[in-house]
Amino acid sequence: MTTRPRLTRPPRILIASAQNHVLWDVEGTLGRQGYSVLRVFAGTAVLARARAACPDVILLDATLADSESLDLSRLLRADPLIGASTPILLLVHDRPKREDHLSALRAGVWELLRVPVDTGALLAKLEAYLVAKLEAERAPKRSLVDELTGLYTRRGLARRAWELILQTAHHNTSVACVVVAPEVRGDPGAGVLRDVARLVRATARHSDAVGRVGLTEFAVIAPGANRIGARRLAQRLQGAAHASGNGGGTGELGVGLRAGYDALRQLRTAAIEPRRLLGRAARALEMARAEGKWLREGATARG
Repeated sequence: MTTRPRLTRPPRILIASAQNHVLWDVEGTLGRQGYSVLRVFAGTAVLARARAACPDVILLDATLADSESLDLSRLLRADPLIGASTPILLLVHDRPKREDHLSALRAGVWELLRVPVDTGALLAKLEAYLVAKLEAERAPKRSLVDELTGLYTRRGLARRAWELILQTAHHNTSVACVVVAPEVRGDPGAGVLRDVARLVRATARHSDAVGRVGLTEFAVIAPGANRIGARRLAQRLQGAAHASGNGGGTGELGVGLRAGYDALRQLRTAAIEPRRLLGRAARALEMARAEGKWLREGATARG
């Protein structure tokens, strides 16, 4: 029995592949289950078709002759009409290696599917993805985006973190969180907070999610990053603040960045509460403040 959420139209699945013979059964099954299947046969048509149709899920073939599929995924992710909450699945024809999973994750691919595709398993995945996407679209934008900085709010970051944790579980890799806060003399003011927000967003990777999670606290969710990667990210953020003239409390604005971080090792399940990961990194930041340190790792990262 289907658990598909109620939609005002059939759910749209965009498939970009020139491999007709391996996808006939998939298209037929999806059609019989009430999906609207849109096909393009070349990578050059993917972005335009996706912008016009606003699909609920996108399947990209890794063997598209005229385009690099991971580059297409990055373009789709960067387009505001597609966004981060539209699941992108990559069809692969060989057993993927760890490096393949990490590259796909950083390009915004939610999951790798081996060809030939198990249509029963695919249908179950699509139902879950549709539920997640519909919930994301129904959430008031004002509650997800911080008005001052344009970054995610704590609620918005937790929702995006859930998506990233789901992806890291599918890729069987790790996920990290870094929380930073400016160390200032007195009230930091809106201008300082905007500057810090821009610096954090510019320093984080394109695949990371960035939010304002407190009055002066900013967090980065980094898929595919382990404990070492989280520490390096925190150090890059602190280095960027120093290079901009705001480091160590000696710059023009008197701003340095204290940081706390935590990381979860390889995930074989998505049953991880995003707020727990955020909370652990935030507690590491509080411990750094209490101990007079600039950088502190969480207990999970050390375990």
